[in-house]
Amino acid sequence: MIDTRAVLADVIRCATEPGEGLATAVDTLRASGDTTLVPELHAHLDRFLDEGNDFGRDLVATILAAVAGPPALPALLRAATRDLCDNQENLYGEIGALLRADPEAGRRTATTFATGETAEERRTGLRALAHLPGAPAVPLLTAALSDPDPQVRSLAVSQLDDTVTGTRAMPHRPVAAPGHAEAYAALVGALENPFEDVRAAAIGFLADRGKDDAVGALTALADDPAPRIRSAVAYALGRLGGTEAVTLLRRLAEDSDRGVRERAQAALGAAGGASAIDPLLALADDPVPRRRVEAAKALGNAVESDPRAAQRITALTADDDPAVRAASVSALACVTDRNRWSPLVLGLADDPAPVVRQRVAVVLRHLDPDAAVPVLRRYRDDPDPTLRWIATDQLQWLTGQRD
Repeated sequence: MIDTRAVLADVIRCATEPGEGLATAVDTLRASGDTTLVPELHAHLDRFLDEGNDFGRDLVATILAAVAGPPALPALLRAATRDLCDNQENLYGEIGALLRADPEAGRRTATTFATGETAEERRTGLRALAHLPGAPAVPLLTAALSDPDPQVRSLAVSQLDDTVTGTRAMPHRPVAAPGHAEAYAALVGALENPFEDVRAAAIGFLADRGKDDAVGALTALADDPAPRIRSAVAYALGRLGGTEAVTLLRRLAEDSDRGVRERAQAALGAAGGASAIDPLLALADDPVPRRRVEAAKALGNAVESDPRAAQRITALTADDDPAVRAASVSALACVTDRNRWSPLVLGLADDPAPVVRQRVAVVLRHLDPDAAVPVLRRYRDDPDPTLRWIATDQLQWLTGQRD
């Protein structure tokens, strides 16, 4: 007969002093079903938590879960509330298995944690609920959106999105669940949440969902006091598209915050069509060079879909201001018709402004590696130290790729 206490003593010793046969000893205890070990396992679990020993915690949790079964869930959840500076992946693997072994009781226990007094309990409970098929109750998640703790809020909005998409994040495999109209309504409601991080997350999720009414739901946030939120709205509108989105993007393209403007302008360039491109063409004629720089960046998204954008980018590469010329070169970095655009960039290789030559060094390598090599070699002797460094780096990259 196996002396399970002696085997446990060996396991506990290996948690602090590496030894052989640990895996075999753990498997022996897991298969033993010796419930008389449970009190001792609880004591060891508490000890390793107090010592900050995540390896020992995981060893004991694995054995305790196997020996005690679902009744061990509260102890493992309490262990998960203790931050030992690890990702707790192994611990939540055991928690997930216990939850699925008795889903009804497991959901009750995890919900108790999710509504607990401390932020650590609430985080643990919500994270545990994600391991169960089906979604947590939407009212629970909606309440968590206004939790004082930002991590709780983040978990709540993420799980609402999982519910809307019908995908639950389960260990090792996705599990389908029905879409949930109530969860989508909660995400839309989160756009009015007092916490900026919740509004931003909700905007991002709505952008990715592509629902027909998402643009209307985002309209009010175009006037949000936080530039981060207005920028997120611009990104979302670019993803969603449509006439209503373009109308709102045109407004955001004149925002007081430069980051918001540039995000909206880029979205307009990607959207294409006269209503989206016209304001960018007007911007390219602005007397302020900084505004022409913004136009160049945005028009780069449309040069291969709109002849007017291509014509204007070509004109901007000859702009009097070097910053505008440099931005125009950068805008061509991701074009697919390389043969069309590489001669234009190559023609700027001797531009008098170092900032333009710097952009040429990078973009030409993307567009035409063969043409870039002699230019980059010449740039290694350029008077501008930054350009010399860029040229050396780009040549090394080309050499590595060809080797």
